[in-house]
Amino acid sequence: MSKKDQYGLEFLKVTAGGDAGYDCVRKNRIVDENNLLQFLRYLNISRTEFLLKEINFYLDDTPDPVWEPYDSMVLEHMDLQIAYPDFIIDGQSTAFPLADIRDLLQEWLEFLQS
Repeated sequence: MSKKDQYGLEFLKVTAGGDAGYDCVRKNRIVDENNLLQFLRYLNISRTEFLLKEINFYLDDTPDPVWEPYDSMVLEHMDLQIAYPDFIIDGQSTAFPLADIRDLLQEWLEFLQS
């Protein structure tokens, strides 16, 4: 099962006036903590690749336990924090495993590039 399906997300290609855009929404309009993952809608290819590099750094190199949480600068209007081994969105109490976010970002990147 893909991470997108596991978290109840749907990736959409939207066209308006000849322009194409991409969106990430919850399937069946479910509202729960997984709605936080809709932050993907704000990531284009380069931002997705940048965030993937940040996350892979933490997953590939075992961080020192005294490292402070890292605030990604990929989005200006939303706080994305890597607090190994978790990913925290906008300071909410729900944390997602970094490995899941990495896999979800890879799926999003493939969608954007298709």
